[in-house]
Amino acid sequence: RIVYASSTAVYGNAAPPYREDAPLHPLNPYGESKKRVDEFAMDFAKKNTGVTVVGLRYCNVYGPRENHKGDRASMIYQLARQMAKQNPRIFKDSEQKRDYIYVKDVVRANLLAMAVEESCVVNCGFGKATSFNDIVRILNGTLGTDRSPEYIDNPYADRYQAYTECDMARAKEKLGFVPEFDIEKGIADYYASGFLA
Repeated sequence: RIVYASSTAVYGNAAPPYREDAPLHPLNPYGESKKRVDEFAMDFAKKNTGVTVVGLRYCNVYGPRENHKGDRASMIYQLARQMAKQNPRIFKDSEQKRDYIYVKDVVRANLLAMAVEESCVVNCGFGKATSFNDIVRILNGTLGTDRSPEYIDNPYADRYQAYTECDMARAKEKLGFVPEFDIEKGIADYYASGFLA
């Protein structure tokens, strides 16, 4: 059995909610690399019927111990770190939306994927998008702060996914996976872990 990490970056500027059978339009080399891995993995599975291969297209994973990723850590972590000291700086007008999945749900998705009998690629998100403005609002309530966003221009606008959201029907069908942590519950658990603040 092989379980590997893919990414919703493969969808690029496709219209959400993302379905696994939709055309893929990656916007950057990272997304293109994940698209090629998916293609290779499913071709490998066809040629090696004794091996079950499951790809999980992660969508904005966040949670304890991501701090080592620095600038590549989730927006939730980055905004929380900014808000501990100052107003957060985010791209205009911060109505960009992201589908965030908590790391505990990701672990459970991986464990379920290890028991699957049929090779497949499935989304690994929560299934609902949250705007950056709403993340700031939730973090203000969690951290006990009263910060207001400072809006800046987006220098990556031509290769930036402004709205990510997963259709989670296939993950439920193939893996039996339904995420448990909505954004409020996930951020609360993250904060309780001591790794957010």
